[in-house]
Amino acid sequence: MTNALLRVVGLRVRFAAGRGASVHALDGVDLELREGEALGVVGESGCGKSTLVRAILQLVRPTSGTVVWLGRALDEMPARELRSARRDLQIVFQDPLASLDPRMTVGEIVAEPLRIHRPDLNAEARRREVHQMLARVGLPPDAAARYPHQFSGGQCQRIGIARAMILRPKLLVCDEPVSALDVSVQAQIIELLHDLKRECGTALLFVSHNLAVVRRLCERLLVLYLGRMMELGPTDAIYADPRHPYTRALLEAIPVPDPDVQPARLSHVLPGEPPSPLSPPSGCVFRTRCPHAVEVCARQVPSWETDSAGRGIACVRWREIGPESA
Repeated sequence: MTNALLRVVGLRVRFAAGRGASVHALDGVDLELREGEALGVVGESGCGKSTLVRAILQLVRPTSGTVVWLGRALDEMPARELRSARRDLQIVFQDPLASLDPRMTVGEIVAEPLRIHRPDLNAEARRREVHQMLARVGLPPDAAARYPHQFSGGQCQRIGIARAMILRPKLLVCDEPVSALDVSVQAQIIELLHDLKRECGTALLFVSHNLAVVRRLCERLLVLYLGRMMELGPTDAIYADPRHPYTRALLEAIPVPDPDVQPARLSHVLPGEPPSPLSPPSGCVFRTRCPHAVEVCARQVPSWETDSAGRGIACVRWREIGPESA
């Protein structure tokens, strides 16, 4: 991929867990993101999704690997340059209310990035910018004078999006931004993000455990399991023909409102829970739950292979496991 805004190479994150043990939160993630593109990151809880986006934003320091933003490695930037770069690197958090300061009015919350990164604006110019952005995310004119606790969860998430988008960033990271919302509000927020992406040319890195939500918003999809990449490629291609057994299991877990179809899909649901990241399985980390695992899967860490369409898969048997075997 050329002209990438963001390039992540060999990203690893380990957390100390006492007595010399460590948690393998991320183990060798490589990805690129272009201007205006949306990349979805999916997987079960604990697979490393949130750690990945926090490491990219340098909110968590990677153990190894490089995050390159506009041709510059973020970890090599002086503190002042990194602070300046954050103008174009914004995030929307999972819990709408908890991410907003309850002591500040909505107007103050949304204006804060302008005060930090746009000191050239006077108070009146900031006020105009804030009111325009609040209107753009669908909030009433009087919202600026109120406090976060006076709004619903969906409205609080709109406030969080307004705060993140007020600077028109080049990259917006969304860390499970709709998981705490009901289905109808989820749809509204996804539509809002889609429109803002189109209008501003902002690239999205969208984290979710909900593959149905990701499909509506993202052109490409990254599947993580226990901190490792399982599959990466165009979203439509992965939905139509998932190559990795774990990706297939995730897709089978999406409910279908058809009583004649859903029972058969439930028979494919993965048994048990993912292994502990304190002691991941040898070889392929997915092998302990994979219906296609063989002896070599315990001995060999799958190499990252690319098919003729440019899709990446980490599975030693992906060529021999056809759709009918899923």
